Amino acid sequence: MSLKSLLRSAVFTLASVCTALPSAVQAEGGPFAVTTGSYRFAGRDEPLVATDRKVDLWAEVYRPTNLSGGPLPVAVFLHGNHGTCGIFSKEFQVRFDSGSSYTQTGKCEAGAVVVPNHLGYEYLAKELASWGYIVVSINANRGITAAPGVPDDVGLNLMRGRLILRHLALLSDWTRGTGQIPPPATLKFNPRGTMDLSQVGLMGHSRGGEGTRAALQQFRDQGSPFPALIDGLSIKSIFEIGPVDGQTSRELNADGVDSMILLPACDGDVLNLQGMKVFDRALQGKVPDTSKTFHGTVYVWGANHNAYNTEWQTSDAAGCGGTDPIFQSLGRSKPQQATAIQTLVPFFRGTVGAKADRSLTALFDPANPLPSPFLDIAIADRGYIPAPVGDTVQKLETFSQPTGKSDAGINTTSRNVKVVHQAAGTDDWWKEHDDGTRVANVSWTAENTGSKLFQVNFRPAKNMSEFKTLSFRTALRCFGEICDFPASDKGEMSYGVRLLDGNGQASTLYLTDKDVRISRPIGLPSQTFTIPDFPPFTIPGNLHSVLYTVQIPLSALAGVDLSQITALRFTFHNQSVGSVDIGDIMLSKSDPVADPNPRVASRAPSAMMAAKVQMASMVRHDPASDGNSLTIVRKPAAARSTGAATAETGKPTVDMVVTSKRPFPVTDAFPTLKVGNKTIRADGSTIGPDGKTMTISVPEATFNALPAGADVSLLLLASSPPWRFGPLPK
Repeated sequence: MSLKSLLRSAVFTLASVCTALPSAVQAEGGPFAVTTGSYRFAGRDEPLVATDRKVDLWAEVYRPTNLSGGPLPVAVFLHGNHGTCGIFSKEFQVRFDSGSSYTQTGKCEAGAVVVPNHLGYEYLAKELASWGYIVVSINANRGITAAPGVPDDVGLNLMRGRLILRHLALLSDWTRGTGQIPPPATLKFNPRGTMDLSQVGLMGHSRGGEGTRAALQQFRDQGSPFPALIDGLSIKSIFEIGPVDGQTSRELNADGVDSMILLPACDGDVLNLQGMKVFDRALQGKVPDTSKTFHGTVYVWGANHNAYNTEWQTSDAAGCGGTDPIFQSLGRSKPQQATAIQTLVPFFRGTVGAKADRSLTALFDPANPLPSPFLDIAIADRGYIPAPVGDTVQKLETFSQPTGKSDAGINTTSRNVKVVHQAAGTDDWWKEHDDGTRVANVSWTAENTGSKLFQVNFRPAKNMSEFKTLSFRTALRCFGEICDFPASDKGEMSYGVRLLDGNGQASTLYLTDKDVRISRPIGLPSQTFTIPDFPPFTIPGNLHSVLYTVQIPLSALAGVDLSQITALRFTFHNQSVGSVDIGDIMLSKSDPVADPNPRVASRAPSAMMAAKVQMASMVRHDPASDGNSLTIVRKPAAARSTGAATAETGKPTVDMVVTSKRPFPVTDAFPTLKVGNKTIRADGSTIGPDGKTMTISVPEATFNALPAGADVSLLLLASSPPWRFGPLPK
């Protein structure tokens, strides 16, 4: 079969899934007919956004055709980092976006077109708009997307946040009938009185995700100019897709708003699932928060980074480890789009708007099954906390103390298992979890015979009588042969949970597989690349042991006196070998969100088994023809490179200038530079407008510590072979 034919056959049409939400999401007042308009004010000086560059105020606007129902809630979308100029390939029938000249000049080179990065969420915007929302999808190409970072904002995500707020200020002017920029005819409606900015939701993909949190926090900053410009603004919720985190000098959280983070399990760009750290911090309760908001994650098996934006037409991942992909190598992927529709739309309908229906958020509570249309496409693991840590949700155990001691310093109990208190997730460069997230790893081998248990003891006894649920996070690590085979339909482990009271009574045994499917780690498969004149280069598989939530009604742990609980016991009797993480044990006074249309949970995505996405071969490059080169340029402090966003001010830097005939893709995560056994996050990097030159600026001290003569390679996307540059010249 030809590549073109394979690509055509790979367009797995799920029109019925992508256009129809489950019955739980159907409600009076929609769906409505939708009309699309736009505004574009190009190459502007906008000092509230940036003082050193021009930016565009450019967006697509989706709305119900009939606006007679009064001011409507607003959702603002922001894309991530990507090329701003692309060239269409007749051979592969997709556009390759490797240029960025529009970022600096507002124009693309001959033969290239401007990448409409903001139109990649039209499938989401139209669906949400049909339920009575005005959706504004921002284009951040000019001055920001693919631009080099600046000190304290190396990912330009603080700048992205200010761009969101500047658009909201413009919308505020228009809905009030004021301001210096009149609404253009391309908007296709008179915006006066149409937008309720006291009901706003934000969606950000990748760097746009951290950008939404930057908008939230910069609006709240003391002395911020934006509250005076945006009359009555209230951001109610934030939905992030594959977000980055930690690309600015500020720690940006989503406190005080409802927050949901969709994490693609096979993300080949943001390889370490940085959005998980945002949820981790919410669980840690670092920021005082007295709101009634919930936070969560949806970890989607088989999903990659790029297919959530339909304009990003080449995959960032070459496949998935442990599960089938729901994306294609080239082109668009309707199955993956459907997973976003099934989560984002009910999230905003349940959290934004004067008539928001909170019951629509029931699907994020792991006590309820996911909608069948979602499970027909993919499996998902959910993290969840129903309210901020405080009076409603209280920590019971976080394994902050050395092995053998609880948080309170009380001895724990174990039998026929090995227990180690340690950091959560992968313990290497690709660490998924925040440093403050701790787990008890419980492991055993076939030699450990007899009953197996791990027990957290409480002295004095805990009074749990005022609480409704017990929850904890869990994940499996690779053990035995489970990571040598695809995940099973029923999961790879189920274990028991019991409470013990002061009368010596043990509660009813609760098995985790009642509500949660605990499975092997999922992620990116390992890849080995053979490049002439170099030894084989293997990128290890990046399988994620990410934590997700088990939530147990205390009523299900019957037979004990909840006013005097002395221990929480985990039992592992039905597994000969195992390695499981347990962390963030919590008590909650909140009732689970009731699902208005209860469903029977599926154990596996049945439709996906019958109609899998066919993966076309990735576009192959002959590495021998790359023509890679590496030049070292030492810069005194006075001549510091503009791309050296992370270099210390006033200190000399070294520019490592790499070139290749194979373009360097613009990514959301920072490039990874490997020199021998040293790994450097290349956050001080700049890609040239044609995509074939990259300047990586590092402090001189960092460069001097690199081993002379060691092989130099550059990693950008999991789908791309590494760029090899030979020995480091020093």
